[in-house]
Amino acid sequence: MINFIQSETPIQICDIGASPIDKTDFIDELFINTNSKLIGFEPNNHEFQKLDKNNPKKKYYNFGIGDGTEKILNVCKAVGMSSFLKPDLDYLKNFHGFEEWSKIINKIKVKTKKLTDIKDDIDFLKIDVQGYESEIINHGGDKIKNCLVVQLETSPTPLYKKEKTFASTIIQLEKLGFSLHMFNRVNTRSFKPTIISKNPYIGLHHLFQLDCVLIKNLKKIESYNTNNLKKLILILFHSFKSYDLVDYLVRLLDKKTNEKNIDKFRKILSKIKIEKKY
Repeated sequence: MINFIQSETPIQICDIGASPIDKTDFIDELFINTNSKLIGFEPNNHEFQKLDKNNPKKKYYNFGIGDGTEKILNVCKAVGMSSFLKPDLDYLKNFHGFEEWSKIINKIKVKTKKLTDIKDDIDFLKIDVQGYESEIINHGGDKIKNCLVVQLETSPTPLYKKEKTFASTIIQLEKLGFSLHMFNRVNTRSFKPTIISKNPYIGLHHLFQLDCVLIKNLKKIESYNTNNLKKLILILFHSFKSYDLVDYLVRLLDKKTNEKNIDKFRKILSKIKIEKKY
């Protein structure tokens, strides 16, 4: 939709926890509409086999990202809950379904590599590793600090034993120069036995999991070169519909290039139905 802005080099997407069990529309839309390349990591071989390996712009690896040592992957009955950590049943038992979903049905030895040891550059980093986010950040700071956008799933109250809280993880990323921009998804759950609207999968107020989107603070963004600025515009537009911030960034790009992209962007924006997310 904003083809008048194109990055000079491909947007490098990194998907850590690439299992297709959960939809990643925010990655798919960016990949389809821009010049992008993707690398993904999935340690569960069963899930790895489901990934699309026929696209030359996508590369997937059947190992985990962590501290570089061999790990035990706890495969849960609900595959999406599988983790290097063990589910915290003392907490999860308070919510519908999780006592069953979090049962460990298999344990698999898997190799891990540190994110800092991955050779590919990363513009857009997505981390969905069921409680293991903090360790990836601990061993990937040199790589992460050069990213434009980080999207990760965290929990205010840990779902896994030894998992770091949402607050702790955000502080780690703040130390790398990032600021919390938005929540891509807010997942609430109801305490048993309460059921809201006859649906055990939704909650009233209790924050269960948060998909967080972080960017560099605006002062750092002002110093971006035009290519990184274009990439950030495309990521925030296609992946997260952050139209107000994109407007700001397009104006910043115009100052650097002496162009009038803002008029084209606002014409497109006038035709988009904008809805408040939360």
